[in-house]
Amino acid sequence: MRALLLNFVAIAWTLDVYESCPPYEEYSKHQHLPFSDGELHLSYQRPVPECRTFVSRAVDQQIEDMKDRMSDPDLAQLFENCYPNTLDTTIRWHDSNQEYPRTFVVTGDIDAEWLRDSAHQLSVYMPLLSHDKSLKRLVLGAVNQQAEYVLNAPYCNAFNPPPGSKIHGRPMTGDRVTPPSFDINDVFECKFEIDSLASFLLLSAQYYEATMDMSFMTDRWFEAVQLVYDVAKLSQTGSYAENGKYIAPVYSFKRLTEIGTETLALNGHGFPIRNGTNLIRSAFRPSDDATTFQLFIPGNAMFVSAARMLFPALRDAKADDLLASYKTLADEIEHGIMEYGTYTHPKYGKVFAYEVDGYGGIVNMDDANLPSLLSLPRFGFINASDPLYLNTRKMLLSKDGNPYYLIGAAISGIGGPHVGTKHAWPMSLLTAIMTSDDDEEILNLLKMVKRSTAGLGLMHEGVNVNYPQDYTRSWFAWCNSEFARTILDLAHRKPHLIFKEGVPAYGGVDGAAHPRN
Repeated sequence: MRALLLNFVAIAWTLDVYESCPPYEEYSKHQHLPFSDGELHLSYQRPVPECRTFVSRAVDQQIEDMKDRMSDPDLAQLFENCYPNTLDTTIRWHDSNQEYPRTFVVTGDIDAEWLRDSAHQLSVYMPLLSHDKSLKRLVLGAVNQQAEYVLNAPYCNAFNPPPGSKIHGRPMTGDRVTPPSFDINDVFECKFEIDSLASFLLLSAQYYEATMDMSFMTDRWFEAVQLVYDVAKLSQTGSYAENGKYIAPVYSFKRLTEIGTETLALNGHGFPIRNGTNLIRSAFRPSDDATTFQLFIPGNAMFVSAARMLFPALRDAKADDLLASYKTLADEIEHGIMEYGTYTHPKYGKVFAYEVDGYGGIVNMDDANLPSLLSLPRFGFINASDPLYLNTRKMLLSKDGNPYYLIGAAISGIGGPHVGTKHAWPMSLLTAIMTSDDDEEILNLLKMVKRSTAGLGLMHEGVNVNYPQDYTRSWFAWCNSEFARTILDLAHRKPHLIFKEGVPAYGGVDGAAHPRN
């Protein structure tokens, strides 16, 4: 009876909206046919073909390959919805210019491009670039566009559509930011988050690893990579010189707001940090919330990993000076993380801190948004079996170790200050799966992920741990990509958990390997 009622509601909605291409933010709040054959009867959520923003035959082929292998119809439906979601819905502009293609990728329901979100959204398609020339060109365009954003505003996190796209953006107004040397019409928001710059390096490195194509290494790209290095070095400076004189940070941010995490303390400078740690200060977290202490450990760790992933590209391009500079910088930061970013917890032993100030101040928590402490193996900074990581992981996935680990009747997972103390992020469940080797834990997490969609068949940002129908963001493409990445990881690493009996591990179309980064 429930399935018949759902079908009736979906038919009514579908007949109404298929007359034209509806806004996907609204479309994704409703159920659509066909429903999955599993116990949850999850909705189908791909737009009709003529309403999709980009089509990749290789992606569609991989969906069919995976569906044929998967044993759980609900998981298969989620994969079919989530894997192509970035291509189906968020490619707002693509200029396939032969000399310099560019691509504008939105995060979903917000019509702006975050360097971090877009890089992670697209990275799940990297193994297919050698099988789909149009997809390869799309990602090449994204690398080029990110380079332009970095050059125009290296301290900013989110950007408006490029002028050539003829798409109307929202000019940044009200915030007082230094350095002010950017056009507010180009910038959606200017919060300095070190993982944003790391994401540009990561996207470039992943594209090169997947294609060995050096065409993105233009003068503009090298200028952007050099600028990232320069900003990182400037951001290693602490708050006081050796003689005790205060050193004002290059970057400051002030916003008139009633929300404490939306602006920086001490006249927009943030709280003081110690000089000489070699860590890069980050004014904001990946959640776009202000850091408490600006030596943000997950962001520094991701920067180290992304820089090192870029080494082969710099070496092959014979950019020896830039390569040497990045090698030294990565080693400096890693040393700073191990010296200042770890401590001995009274219950869990030696663990990573979330944020530090270098003076002994520690923020003990984790936030679901990536990069997080839980995700450190996901970015290749540390092995998931390392005792230091295992201690940290136990702490983060416990109520007495992490104030933002939330336990509920429907799901349990990590949330964060961004959405309060009732909503966990499905992204944290997916990260926990990719960092686990325990079959029972993985299966339990998969059950919670399935329950988190409120029957809609897509990942959401935050989900009420007791009532999944209370969620934030119906259209959050980044988390949809993270779900697909998780399933492809299991298809390669633990196929017996998601495939029909006797079906071997899956490496992708024509055996294309699936990266975990």
